[in-house]
Amino acid sequence: MNEKVTEIIAEVLRVLPERVTSELSVGDIPEWTSMAQMGIISTLESRLGIEIPIEDLFDLTNVQALVDEVEKLKESV
Repeated sequence: MNEKVTEIIAEVLRVLPERVTSELSVGDIPEWTSMAQMGIISTLESRLGIEIPIEDLFDLTNVQALVDEVEKLKESV
């Protein structure tokens, strides 16, 4: 799942997948703005068939947090 999430993030941010490391956070690169963050969330939800709870959105500020959230949601399906 890590690779799929990374691919989606790279696609939304329009950067090479190699730039998307687990430590990368909102604001670390110019492409990852608050608007891009919403695009990442929306794309993850639609492509992976999940719904991220609103209360979790503010904690999902780096790649690893997004991967962990997706894995948690996919396990609960």
